[in-house]
Amino acid sequence: MRIPLLCFYNTLLVLGLFSCKKDKLKAQKASFLVINNVFVNTAAAQGSNSHKITDIWYYVNNQFKGIYPIGKLMPIVAEKSANIKLFAGIKNNGISDTRLPYEFYEGNEFNINIEEGETYPISADFKYSSNAIFYYSENFDSSIGGSIFSSTGDSAFSNTKDFDASKSFGGKGGSIFMSMNDNKPTAKLLQTAPYFIPSGGTTVYLELNYKSNQSFIVGVIGGGTEEREALIVNPSSEWNKIYIQLTKVISQQPTYSNYHVYIKAVKTVSVPQIYIDNIKLLSS
Repeated sequence: MRIPLLCFYNTLLVLGLFSCKKDKLKAQKASFLVINNVFVNTAAAQGSNSHKITDIWYYVNNQFKGIYPIGKLMPIVAEKSANIKLFAGIKNNGISDTRLPYEFYEGNEFNINIEEGETYPISADFKYSSNAIFYYSENFDSSIGGSIFSSTGDSAFSNTKDFDASKSFGGKGGSIFMSMNDNKPTAKLLQTAPYFIPSGGTTVYLELNYKSNQSFIVGVIGGGTEEREALIVNPSSEWNKIYIQLTKVISQQPTYSNYHVYIKAVKTVSVPQIYIDNIKLLSS
């Protein structure tokens, strides 16, 4: 009887050890974070709070966990609490294949207590980094050209505030309206005063809101004469926001002591209609 009894106890021991190992090997059930709303808070000199944040660059406990579109579930695999860091992702130059974290928005960081299997919906509030240098932010609410831009094309622009404020960005205030005809096929919005903008690879961006039924060009003029095209902006039937990187055209040789930003269009459709608003020039 002793041998069978010993075998019985050994079997129980093996089953107990197997059960313990199975419990240890059991995968932890993931929790999730989901960001349904994204906001940008601006100070007085930083202009409009409009944005085109499309993605979140996501870190848990200082480990990069991926890039997630707004509204998608982001897994949190951690015990009891986690440190979360969120960075605002944009489409550089409006191109889907060139997504990156926008360095002029500060990241969000917070700690969260978690329970297995729970989903935590939050809103993400971003603001401009204290290191961002604003050269100007023009919303065209005060005058036809604002204080920064003038018309140098053969077709003069107008301000929607003067003829129909409902056509302005956000349905109020003023926006620039550019149009052309066969006799005057070119419209050009030019930054009136030159600015020293650092070259040598320093990050430089132009932000703007626009609505247009044809493409237009954004670029810089170096030294008062050399025109450098940065981007051809595609039409958008609704108001859109774009982040245009000017780093390359400002840092290419030869570099200059000052630059003007320009926005130019040449008539390509029967009745061109281009609306521009909230132009911001900034660098690191």
